[in-house]
Amino acid sequence: MEKEITDETLEEILLEDEKELLKSKKKKKGCLARIMVILIIILVAFLGFIFIQQYLLDLEAQAIVSAARTATAEVSLKKEIESESISVENTEEAPVETASPSPTSTEDPAYKRTATIAVQLTDVAAFQLTATVEP
Repeated sequence: MEKEITDETLEEILLEDEKELLKSKKKKKGCLARIMVILIIILVAFLGFIFIQQYLLDLEAQAIVSAARTATAEVSLKKEIESESISVENTEEAPVETASPSPTSTEDPAYKRTATIAVQLTDVAAFQLTATVEP
């Protein structure tokens, strides 16, 4: 009877030892896995930060270039206007009268609105065609 009790006790002790060994192995793998996951998350966050910074710097550079182009366009436009006024003064001729189209008045506000939009679009197109010196 004592032998059976000791055999059962030994078996229980061996089972407990095996369970402890399994638990200790799992903890080591879990720790390594956690460290790897944390390192990957840190790496992704770092690369995301760099990507966002590069994107913002790109936007800022585009804004600076656009502002420089606008500033140089204004200066070149003034130079063009001055050169045209000088050339017009040098080539003064008698004005030639041309037949102007007769104004037609309409009561429809859609025509007036359409004409206004057409003039605005023409001005925008003329502005977009102005040549600028690359900064």
